[in-house]
Amino acid sequence: MRRTVSLRKKSGLKSGGQPGHPGYTLNQTPNPDHVVEHVPQYCNQCGRSLSAEVSKYYGARQVTDLPDEIRALVTEHRIYGKQCSCGCMNRETFPSEASAPACYGPNIRAMVSYFNTVQCIPYERLDEALDECFHVSLSQGTIKNILKSMKKASDGMYGEIGSRVAQSPVVGADETGTNVNGKLEWIWGFQTDKLTYLYHDASRGKNAIDKHFPDGLPRSTLVTDRYASYFNCIVKNHQLCLAHLLRELTYLTEFDPNQDWSSALKELFQEAIHKRKVMEWEKIPREDLLKRLDDLLNRPLYELHKDFGCLQRSLLKHRDSIFRFLSNPDIPYDNNATERAFRVAKVKQKVSGCFRSDEGADTYTQLLSIADTSKKNGKSRFQAFRLIARRE
Repeated sequence: MRRTVSLRKKSGLKSGGQPGHPGYTLNQTPNPDHVVEHVPQYCNQCGRSLSAEVSKYYGARQVTDLPDEIRALVTEHRIYGKQCSCGCMNRETFPSEASAPACYGPNIRAMVSYFNTVQCIPYERLDEALDECFHVSLSQGTIKNILKSMKKASDGMYGEIGSRVAQSPVVGADETGTNVNGKLEWIWGFQTDKLTYLYHDASRGKNAIDKHFPDGLPRSTLVTDRYASYFNCIVKNHQLCLAHLLRELTYLTEFDPNQDWSSALKELFQEAIHKRKVMEWEKIPREDLLKRLDDLLNRPLYELHKDFGCLQRSLLKHRDSIFRFLSNPDIPYDNNATERAFRVAKVKQKVSGCFRSDEGADTYTQLLSIADTSKKNGKSRFQAFRLIARRE
């Protein structure tokens, strides 16, 4: 029996868009790049020339497409010098993007970062795609060096994201395993509705948090599961993820259907979530919900399996962190947003198998943090990488 049982239930609806769902379609643009006018030159019936006749407009259709051939543009920068009458020789300097006799520009560097980080394309396939689609041939070593330089150029932006997360009033946190050159290591995530801060560490202990948040998160309510490292951090408050607890209670209910403790606690959590969603904030019966919670947490469970007692003792220990979302409308009752922040990283792991080095894992999590933060703020992830590439 799986301990992590999905909370999703079948809706009974057919797959696809439902009634009332907004549709998406390709619309005509008022300013097309090219206009081709199709005017009849000869009569289809008698063959007489129509060149002297006045044309009558019947309508237009637009075709959106890419150019037949997309090639990189090569710009050669030539510098000259001039000698002043005073004897001083004045020589121009190369622009920052021309850092070598032959190098790749910011758009190619941004594209490499976007395809590898966001679209999870490994080095070899990325090289093939760029060569076949854009006639740009890069070695895997060059791709690695581009990502490495992008990481360095984005250090300031990445550090600012971490600093803002540390000062945020509500922060979701979680960690997930990843394969780094055959070893189990960890990707940590701390995020808000506008910020995502991911990093890689070999440790799953509190020291992995202290490296990035040495002063803790003293202003934050931390939304997490019951992993001990989070409760050893300096934070303002905690909120347990009820989605985790509901999955565990579902497992216990199926494990022993003859008891009603886990099902009653599950119903209480679901009722509290429902009231938070639909009731006016001031009318939520908080005292009644807390009383029912205390009754269940203090019910004797000696005759049940030890797993029931373990969960009950854990919840008693964190009792004040269960319904904190009923005291502040900005605190979520689950940590699903942090799990969504990991989603691209897990796809990356499935596609590539593993990270080959700690440096590669660090580069990926840093660039993904910037990409996801850009997306949360309604900005293009590719344009964010273009901005970084132009700062190199």
